[in-house]
This record gives sequence, structure tokens and C-alpha cells, in this order.
Amino acid sequence: MIDFYPNSIYYPREAVEEKLAKGELQKTEKHLIGWTERHRGEIWDCARDDADEPTDEILLDNLRALLLCKGSLQPAAELGDMIKEIKKEEWYQNEKEKEGGHEDTEMVADEWRAKYLIKWREARMFEAFILIEKKADQLLNILKSK
Repeated sequence: MIDFYPNSIYYPREAVEEKLAKGELQKTEKHLIGWTERHRGEIWDCARDDADEPTDEILLDNLRALLLCKGSLQPAAELGDMIKEIKKEEWYQNEKEKEGGHEDTEMVADEWRAKYLIKWREARMFEAFILIEKKADQLLNILKSK
């Protein structure tokens, strides 16, 4: 089984499972379902390179491998979420400015990307891999549908 764990941060599996239980990964789940539907043919092509009649595990492994290659479930949505995070950091820095500091928004965005971008993307990928495991039956139904 292909697995993924973030190298740049400590993100316990339990924290992701708690987010899932609270419904905080619904948007990610929706993106995963859509991504699987859009890439169904490509996943099958890769899986058939591994076996003439791919097993469920081979299909899921190829889904994971293709996701790692593509790097994102929904690039536009991910970019939007990233901008929201940067805006939060800008707000925080502006609050600090009231206490005597000041940083321009471009500098704040550059610093956020330098500090957090890799960690943020790895956390997203880890969440997607947990969802693949938890939603395997639903994903397999999509992959096996004609």
C-alpha cells in the first residue's frame, strides 16, 4: 500500500480523524470524489500496467500514486484556501502593527509561503490519504462504475 506522512510537520493521524468526525473535511472529501471521477480512466490505465485485472488495493494504490504525482485534488480551491490563510496572517500582522510593528502585505505573503507552504500542502495530502482509506468503498464504486 502506498502511504504518505508529512515530513515537515507533526500531524497525528488522530487529529485528522477528529477533523473528519467533526465534519471539517467535507470540502476535501467532495474534492476527492470529484478528482476520482475526473481521473478514473487514468487511474485504470495505471492500474492495468500493474495487473490485467486490478484488485481493489491496486486501484486504490494507483489512485494514491496519481494524486501524489498531480499534487492536488483541486488546485483552484487550494489556491483560494491558501489566500485565505495568507489573509489571516496579514490580519495578525496588522494587529501587531497597532502595537508598533509594520510589515507590508507582500512581505507577509512571501514570509507565509516560505514558512508554511510546504507544511500546508503536506497536511492537505495527508488528509486526502486518510480520506482515501476511510472512503475506500465509495471511491472503489466510482472507479468500478461504467
